[in-house]
Amino acid sequence: MKVILKSSRLGEEAATCFPDRTRTASWPDPRGGQALLRVDLLDSYREFFKFKRPPFSVCPDPEFFFFSRSAAEALNHLRYGIYEGLGFTMIVGEPGTGKTMLSRYFLGKAGEDLRITHIPDPRLSRRDLLLALMENLGSSEISQKDLTERRLIQQLHDLLLVAHSRSRKVVVFLDEAQGLDFEFLEGLRLISNLESGCQKLIHMVLFGQSELEERLQEKRLRQFDQRVLVRCHLLPLELEEIRPYIQHQLDVAGVDPGLEFSPDSANKVYQITRGQPRMINVLCERALMSAFTQNSKKIGVQNVLEGWESLQGMKILERKA
Repeated sequence: MKVILKSSRLGEEAATCFPDRTRTASWPDPRGGQALLRVDLLDSYREFFKFKRPPFSVCPDPEFFFFSRSAAEALNHLRYGIYEGLGFTMIVGEPGTGKTMLSRYFLGKAGEDLRITHIPDPRLSRRDLLLALMENLGSSEISQKDLTERRLIQQLHDLLLVAHSRSRKVVVFLDEAQGLDFEFLEGLRLISNLESGCQKLIHMVLFGQSELEERLQEKRLRQFDQRVLVRCHLLPLELEEIRPYIQHQLDVAGVDPGLEFSPDSANKVYQITRGQPRMINVLCERALMSAFTQNSKKIGVQNVLEGWESLQGMKILERKA
């Protein structure tokens, strides 16, 4: 991990507080000046706050899933769409609102009655999708050279019927669905037509940015759009959820109980990030580093502002307080 903060703060105060743990090296500041790279700072930082694990990682860890109003609503939409067998469910949201976290949380909690194939990369072909589905359903010895796409669909149908007879629901999770091309979406629509009587044998869940909604308004995708019967927009956290969210992250991480974000600092985090969880994590991590260099476990507005300032040249946070 690379930690970059203002040299005036690290050069004097951090070295005084942690003289045995700190070494410095010149590192280019993204705004053209000089900052300091603290080579051995991270261990001292963790020891100071007694982290068992980082509380504000940008890597979606389902153990840190926070039940905001919007996230709880999205989970309910997922369950409803899948268990009612309604064909397609669509979860859309702006970058950083927690779509990946939501899908990973659901995947981690899924019971044995669900057979979920997770497709994180939308750039695969329809044939690759069919093969991935069949492999997840237990068909591992497939000769790709000998089977046409039509034959693959026939075999997939047989496997879906077996799963249905065992009361298994087959689900596909597709991330970054706004990047799927027309041919792939049309392939999904055809696969979704596989049925037993009047029951769908497979359910598709599309996770994507708001552009996905715009794409489905295209005339040539109207048949696909009509099949998306469950839709939910994942929203950022609301103001009153910011401080509980921050505390939740700290509790899960197992930090020093004396570590605390003041109400005003939480409000400032919201003002800057507008409630986007990924940006909240990025900013809170920098605010913690600011407090660390001051030998403080009380995070105030000034720490948040210093953290924000350190991010400006990197264009991570573009909103101004």
